[in-house]
Amino acid sequence: MISDFSPSISSSAGVGIAQTADKLRNSSAVLRAMIRMASGRFLSTPRYEDKYRLAYDLFTSTEHHTLFRRRLEEMRGGKADASVRPALKQFLESALHAPSETDFLSGFYFGVVEPLIKAIQADLKVYDPSGNANEVRLNRRLLADLEPMIQWAELRELKRTDPWVSALQEQLAHIGGLHGDQPQGPATLALSDLEKRFTRPGTIHFDERIEKKELMAYETRLEQDPRIATIEQFKVFFNEFYAAALLATVIFDASEEAYPWAFFEDFCRHFWDEARHSEFGAIRLKELGTEPDRCNPILFELSQDLPILHRILYLTRGLEAYFMPRKSKRFKEYEENGDLRSQLFADQDWSDEQNHIKYGARWSDYLLEEDNRDWKEIIDEVKDHLSRKTGKTVTDISAPF
Repeated sequence: MISDFSPSISSSAGVGIAQTADKLRNSSAVLRAMIRMASGRFLSTPRYEDKYRLAYDLFTSTEHHTLFRRRLEEMRGGKADASVRPALKQFLESALHAPSETDFLSGFYFGVVEPLIKAIQADLKVYDPSGNANEVRLNRRLLADLEPMIQWAELRELKRTDPWVSALQEQLAHIGGLHGDQPQGPATLALSDLEKRFTRPGTIHFDERIEKKELMAYETRLEQDPRIATIEQFKVFFNEFYAAALLATVIFDASEEAYPWAFFEDFCRHFWDEARHSEFGAIRLKELGTEPDRCNPILFELSQDLPILHRILYLTRGLEAYFMPRKSKRFKEYEENGDLRSQLFADQDWSDEQNHIKYGARWSDYLLEEDNRDWKEIIDEVKDHLSRKTGKTVTDISAPF
């Protein structure tokens, strides 16, 4: 283990600023690609437990990418937004297009994350503990968060021997590894022969455990005894998949456009929050003696083809504003019932949602800065869209649960 402080004499000559910047930029590019991959495949991966894992790992990648960018911006010639070499960029894009969902997960963890771990371990061996102290700290922190990802993949019984993983590993070796400094012979397995081009789906895919079903209406829930009402409320928590999925489309679609990094920081956090809120539902339903069995993706399906700005405003200044008055009531209801476990989840949800409305305000102001419309006009356009899709006149943003 390399410590944050060491004697002045080091066995390593260390790494200069230009080369260090290249290393950080390459690692940062992998983290950025992981965000894109996880956001797209979040929608199509059928096991909800895998969706939660991708959401956590997407946000981990976001946090570390922010730290790496910050360091690059401090460095002479760091250029955080400079492109990496085309071969690495193409490799990272190819990893998205796995032939199946299981292949994707195996490739994501053993074909992308694990090579990143190995590259970081190699970088730490050549960094000088004092001269490269900034890079040592960044990489050690990243390593501590990446290694549990591999542990999870092993427990999930994903296969390093998967042909897709082998193809990714061979291709990465062929282009010289993450940093391009160790090129090997041509790959025997062509990624293009195995890949299946990924297209972002217009619905949320689940396995056979989760049916596309209605949820109990809010007014009906209010009439139930506390136990039944709580179960139904946590089914609504589980259904937060619709919000996480909508944000996944924002992240995925925006990744090919010129949005500032701060935009991704906010909406990756928002996405992670919504995935966690769904996880609250899964956890609490199991504790209450039942299992998640349904998702009503109607709000996602009606809005996922809107422009990015409209999706953001529909969720943050439409739906979340619609649901907000219920948050404090639910919190107090659990307190009155002595249900502190449910109250914990409601408390976190209530706090998170206040931030989400702020994100919507911040980025609608930014995106409308040179537009002659205001956010209320965008909401009106959303209502028109929903009216066309449903065949019914929509006058208010609301939800059927």
